[in-house]
Amino acid sequence: MPRNKWAYLTKEAILMAAEELFEKKGYEATSVDEIASKTVVSKTTLYAYFDSKELIWNTLVCNYMEKLLADARKAADSEGSFEDRYYTLCFDIASKFEEHPVIYRGTLGKISMDLEQEVYKKIYEIGEATNEAIADFIRSGIKEGTVKKDIDIYPAVIMMWSSISGIILMANDKEEYLKMRFNMSKEDYLKKAFKMLLEGVK
Repeated sequence: MPRNKWAYLTKEAILMAAEELFEKKGYEATSVDEIASKTVVSKTTLYAYFDSKELIWNTLVCNYMEKLLADARKAADSEGSFEDRYYTLCFDIASKFEEHPVIYRGTLGKISMDLEQEVYKKIYEIGEATNEAIADFIRSGIKEGTVKKDIDIYPAVIMMWSSISGIILMANDKEEYLKMRFNMSKEDYLKKAFKMLLEGVK
């Protein structure tokens, strides 16, 4: 096997092992030793690819943000009504949270603005590209006549993205409460909350 392909596979194996451990135990409770052991490589080999646990974590966050960017671009570029594309975007993101809740939360946390570091620079660039895709999505809604013309687009981008994320987190964290207090399933709450958010931009 060519050395560069072996290096790629080893790096991917480290990321897969780390992601599984982070999702199961959380970032703080997971050690580099555990990641190396699960990958079946030495700690020295692991450090040849990632010089810290933080770099592994941020690489996973970066990879996950690329998936969210793809969802945003699909919303902006797909055919169909603004409303249909909006709900597809919301539930695509909700589905990703179900698959990787710990890493998803990592995309919402504080991220360094030290753009001299390659991973932080990439995270920043992906974030900006995502904002532009959501801005294009909102513009398509204005053009369609669904979104109000005088909306301030870039504050609306941040509001929409943070609100969708907040709704998803609330549905997950308060699932039992919603069922007991309002007799609402998680999915019922998501549908209602996403609808209310949509009404706010019309």
